[in-house]
Amino acid sequence: MTGRSVIVTGAASPVGAASARRFAEAGDRLVLADADEAAGEKVAEALAEAGASVAFVHADTSRRLDVHNIIAEALDANDRIDVLAHTVMERFSAPFLETDEDDFDRVIGRNIRGAFLINQAAAKQFVKQADNDAGAGGVIVNVGSVEAVTAAADHVAFATSQGGLHQLTKAVALALSPHNVRVNAVGVGAVKGDMDEGVQPKRMRDVTPLKRIGDPEEVASVIYFLASDEASYVTGQSIYVDGGRLAQLDPPNENGKTE
Repeated sequence: MTGRSVIVTGAASPVGAASARRFAEAGDRLVLADADEAAGEKVAEALAEAGASVAFVHADTSRRLDVHNIIAEALDANDRIDVLAHTVMERFSAPFLETDEDDFDRVIGRNIRGAFLINQAAAKQFVKQADNDAGAGGVIVNVGSVEAVTAAADHVAFATSQGGLHQLTKAVALALSPHNVRVNAVGVGAVKGDMDEGVQPKRMRDVTPLKRIGDPEEVASVIYFLASDEASYVTGQSIYVDGGRLAQLDPPNENGKTE
């Protein structure tokens, strides 16, 4: 068999689907997973029609049994796992004083517990493969938001989860470095498909130095780079694909001027 064995979670999202296409274009063999069964199957079917080796698993990565099923499908289809691109991101917005425990637990569960479970499951397989092949290694790329660094008053649960995701990435990278496994994160700014057309996209364009919304394919290219040998000396890092937003000291106001 040719190509790497790649798992893409959150494959029905704009970034997840674009990442799946990018890996497929390189000839990699894919197992896609998403909690949205219909949308995930649609992505898998499109790739299969284009000639890709692809399987789909209906799964919520915050559930241990679902994670087990993802790993089992990858091993059944491809005998091994080389790359995990974890793109699941549960977004949530509500005033802090109106955010209840169930909302908070759901966001943390999807974004932190889910990342922990799928990272750990993939890592165990990477280590097992390394025991049989000293140079085997493996790669994990976790995808989150620029809100690992910034925050909004009505994004308390989401921002908390994003900070945790990027710290989890660093800790997992250190834990797995003796096994030649690299772990990095990608922080995403405003991306097409993640928001409806209208006021929000216009506001995001206004506060982004490049004055546009990013394409999912631009994020997918960075994910693919981090998963490639081109990034063989990169681990424990977070790379932000945000059009320059985090570089600004004072973002422009509604009139396009800085304070």
